[in-house]
Amino acid sequence: MAKNKDSKTVNRTGLFEMDKMTVTAEDKNGIYIFDLKSLLQDFDGNNISITVASDFEPSHQVEE
Repeated sequence: MAKNKDSKTVNRTGLFEMDKMTVTAEDKNGIYIFDLKSLLQDFDGNNISITVASDFEPSHQVEE
């Protein structure tokens, strides 16, 4: 990102569904479904940086 500029960050954590392009999150207050295409629309025409992170089971384990 460029220096001396304001930045906007969007963070959604939950179950990603590629076919629907949604992230579904659940907490004590209910279930929330976020449309990624709508979230990204605010950035249309701008330079952006995208980071995706996920916890996953390792593909192999080395015995200790």
